[in-house]
Amino acid sequence: MKSTSDGSRPKELDLLEEVARVATREALKDYEAPPPEWRDNLVLGTLFDGDWRVFELYVPGQRPSDAIVIASARVHRMTREVSVTVSNLQRTVKGP
Repeated sequence: MKSTSDGSRPKELDLLEEVARVATREALKDYEAPPPEWRDNLVLGTLFDGDWRVFELYVPGQRPSDAIVIASARVHRMTREVSVTVSNLQRTVKGP
């Protein structure tokens, strides 16, 4: 298990975020890149849904309802099962 910069062990949320990051990066390979104005303003939000942690990559808006969600990764805190939903980007690879 990797240590953090201060030598302590990573917290559960850090580990789940890394699972989400890897899965999201893989899922985004099949989609066009976000426009530069989106890329420059991306934010990672974290939601808690029972045993699931939801990591949303989004561009904030004036109001929360104006946010543009790019990807949402749901990670189960016990099993590390992960699923990623990509939205608001054009798919570039034909999928199943």
